[in-house]
Amino acid sequence: MKSFNLVVSLDGIDTPITVSEADGIYEIIHEGHIIAALRPPGEDWQLLPLDELIEEVSLFESDLNPQSHQIVLHSPVINQIIAEIENR
Repeated sequence: MKSFNLVVSLDGIDTPITVSEADGIYEIIHEGHIIAALRPPGEDWQLLPLDELIEEVSLFESDLNPQSHQIVLHSPVINQIIAEIENR
């Protein structure tokens, strides 16, 4: 799948993100940093914690989102991202 950009509302602020697929894992990227990842294990999508993401994807430390700029993805936003992935 080709990477795509998406604008989501996080705490009332429109936030641009990029979704990129690698080896069946969908990376959620904001400002050049991976903030989360989704994996479709069958019927249910899973949000991968960053420690598991490190095991699943080859990353440099600078690819991960720094703690001082933490973005929390709530269920409605995750569902919006999943819907966009499934529509492509």
